[in-house]
Amino acid sequence: MTTRQRFIGSLNGWFIFNVIVAILIALIMNLTFLRFSGTWANPPIQDIDQLVVAGSIAKTFNYLSPSQRNALKDKVSGNGINVSWFSDRNDLPIPTPEKNDDTDSWPEIRRILDYPDSEILTVGPNEKGWASLSPPPEQRFYAIAIRLEDHSWMMFDTPSKLWGLSSTSRALVTGFFILVSTIAISWFFGLRVARPLRSFADAVERFGIGARTQPLAIRGPLEIREALSAFNAMQVQIQRLLDGRIEMFSAISHDLRAPLTRLKLRSELVDDERQRDKIMADIDELQSMVQSCLSYFQLESRPEEMTRFELGELLHTVIDNFRDTGKEVRFRPGDRVVYDGQPLALTRALTNLIDNAVKYGGHAEVNLRVSHRDVVITVQDQGPGVPPESLPRLFDPFYRVEPSRNPHTGGYGLGLAASRAIVHFHGGELTLANRQPHGLIATLRLPLHGASRAKA
Repeated sequence: MTTRQRFIGSLNGWFIFNVIVAILIALIMNLTFLRFSGTWANPPIQDIDQLVVAGSIAKTFNYLSPSQRNALKDKVSGNGINVSWFSDRNDLPIPTPEKNDDTDSWPEIRRILDYPDSEILTVGPNEKGWASLSPPPEQRFYAIAIRLEDHSWMMFDTPSKLWGLSSTSRALVTGFFILVSTIAISWFFGLRVARPLRSFADAVERFGIGARTQPLAIRGPLEIREALSAFNAMQVQIQRLLDGRIEMFSAISHDLRAPLTRLKLRSELVDDERQRDKIMADIDELQSMVQSCLSYFQLESRPEEMTRFELGELLHTVIDNFRDTGKEVRFRPGDRVVYDGQPLALTRALTNLIDNAVKYGGHAEVNLRVSHRDVVITVQDQGPGVPPESLPRLFDPFYRVEPSRNPHTGGYGLGLAASRAIVHFHGGELTLANRQPHGLIATLRLPLHGASRAKA
């Protein structure tokens, strides 16, 4: 990839491109405003060219005689502006303005007139003083009256407004266009950058807790695309290593079954019945352990297809199976949740959690609720709990708080490890905590983006 191509696709290139686009959009909006907004698009009255013309005409009239002024006024009228001359202020057909313009309001005209006692009056159709003259509204007009040195008056009037917004208002309009274009482009630019970053962060979080994720789509600026490509390659490499480990342990567990079967047959040749029973018990325990290992590794190596199901009904089924065997399990259902996941795997995880609660606490209490972020299932008991220092290790494969290896007192330490692997595959989290004053609570959280909820 050339330096030019890298720059165009990089964050710097994107940023410069979006700034240029924002400026162009602001210019287009401003040009559209000037083209279609009519009078508003014109400069304010102090900046229009007609004022310079009016000042020049007034200065010319200042040096003419009254007869010359009357003869010339019709010739200089035009372009929608009517020019009149009046010898006295009382002859002006305009009302007295509410507020006379001060000496600083019309610097350009005063500079052109070049005499000290010039006075300028401006009125519009909405001037309140028109009421005293009693003209109908349609006959009112805009006018500028300029007093000459001999105290006569020149008036420039027009039926329609020829000037637009003030300089401050025009600056605000331009600033508004720039602000709108900048916000629009920044929002679009932010989405283009944030979406792949958000997908990247979600994938990293899911992969960090053990969930398998699909390769990420390569999109966004060059730097983000390179990071996504590196993550995809890393994910494939790590998953390959994990799959190799799982296949190796699965093969070992599978191959152990044949010699265990031969040992079981040969144990029948032992004459001592007591020793034969002990050997058979050890072989049965080994076979049970091998079967547990195979189930655990098969869960890792051949994940179940995703299916849409009702989570509350699945919980009911698991709990009914325990109740059918005489176990005490209470269930407090919450909202109805339709979930996309692996029903058999989740059944196994929930069965492990409830079985532990019944085994160590005598009974289990299961709750289902939906928060604004996730689906929460809790399984709690009234058992002795777990020493705090042992809690972090409960999910380690083959770890047991109970030190003996007797499967009747604690299994092989694979149930919780398998349950957490299942929950992690769904992008969720499984935690264990001691209750007060005694007992243990297992909290299973599944992300809400895989579910739709409705009141039961």
